Amino acid sequence: MPKNVLFILNKLRENGFEAYIVGGSVRDKLMGIEPHDYDITTSARPEEIKKVFQDYKTVLVGEDFGTVGILLDNTLYEVTTFRIDGAYINNRKPEKVIFSKNLTEDLKRRDFTINAMAMDGDGNLYDPFNGQDDIKNKIIRAVGDPNERIREDALRMMRAIRFAGRFGFFIEEELFDALSLNASLLKKIAPERIFDEFSKMITGENPSHYLLLMEETGILDVIFPELKRTVGFVQFSPFHDKTLFDHLICVMDNVKPDLSLRLAGLFHDISKVDTLSIGEDGRGHFYGHEVLGADKVEEILKRYRLPNKTIEKVKILILDHMKVHAEMTDKALRRQIKRVGRDNVLDLYDLLIADCMCTRADRDASFIINRKNRVKELLDEKEMKTEKFLEINGNDIKSLGFSEGKIIGRILRDLEEMVLDDPEKNKKTYLIDYIDKNYR
Repeated sequence: MPKNVLFILNKLRENGFEAYIVGGSVRDKLMGIEPHDYDITTSARPEEIKKVFQDYKTVLVGEDFGTVGILLDNTLYEVTTFRIDGAYINNRKPEKVIFSKNLTEDLKRRDFTINAMAMDGDGNLYDPFNGQDDIKNKIIRAVGDPNERIREDALRMMRAIRFAGRFGFFIEEELFDALSLNASLLKKIAPERIFDEFSKMITGENPSHYLLLMEETGILDVIFPELKRTVGFVQFSPFHDKTLFDHLICVMDNVKPDLSLRLAGLFHDISKVDTLSIGEDGRGHFYGHEVLGADKVEEILKRYRLPNKTIEKVKILILDHMKVHAEMTDKALRRQIKRVGRDNVLDLYDLLIADCMCTRADRDASFIINRKNRVKELLDEKEMKTEKFLEINGNDIKSLGFSEGKIIGRILRDLEEMVLDDPEKNKKTYLIDYIDKNYR
């Protein structure tokens, strides 16, 4: 254990109190994972904790709920009194807590057996609910009655799926049934809290595993009904060997773990369900699904109160994901860079590559990979590094004798088109000469 954690445990014990690390830090240590942080629990009450550490800075993290923060070496360590939770309100938090002197009473209020273990400073494990066995057997099991645990705090359903997906564990049968039975309770949870759990899932490894668990338990239908409609949806296309849902989660799996890019992968074809038409050849067509999908994903992400910057990037990627033609000139690529932004264009190509790879097993994405490499080269052109890239501006054009008005805007647009086609022409003398010859 870190020296400061051991210091806190030992100091509490020296003053006659029990003290343990608890929860995720114990779980991770038993699994050979380095804990990110350490939660400490003790028989000492808040006022006693503060008295023991009166020579150190303490912070009131949640004194009414038994938590005191101790600042050591600029790091805050949270120490919480053993407690029994009172009645839960709004399927989320206990109305009050009752302080306890009993470690087992504290552990029994926790969500899953793998999180209901404690360890003292000597490394002795306290595991009254057999969490260590469940780790060995790769099982997520509730502490006590799973329905009761979930009705206390409905967000535990998302946590169960997150732990199962993160560790590759199975959800124990009674807990799985409880997730399905109580999925609708997530409607009572703040959208930000749900998405906080969801974002951790989809930015980890193999995010499709979480989505499949959500679909199997019925949770997907509650939190993303728009996505649920894609399950089992046949695309009627010789270019796709997967259902729409399977295609979406495949694309999400095959892009880097960036939140905006993973969201774009998951939702890029969300409106194919709304735009399907069958041609005379029996093939499915989805005209305009990218436009409708960009609007729909904006609604979804606003519902979960994501930052506007994230929403805008996801929309940009979705809107442009169909603009991948067999041949694209440098001019077309430069226009694409300007349209989606240099900060987004390589992510767009990552999306396009994954989209291609997830259509059919034999699909070759090399032409898109080659195009991405060409885009990287174009990004080094000075014209691609600034929004206003012309070596001439409106004032220069006015100095040539043109009056203010539509003509100046038209000249600038024409020059931009010409320079996008041939950056070598972006020289002030050339542009002035071109204006003299073509706009007088």
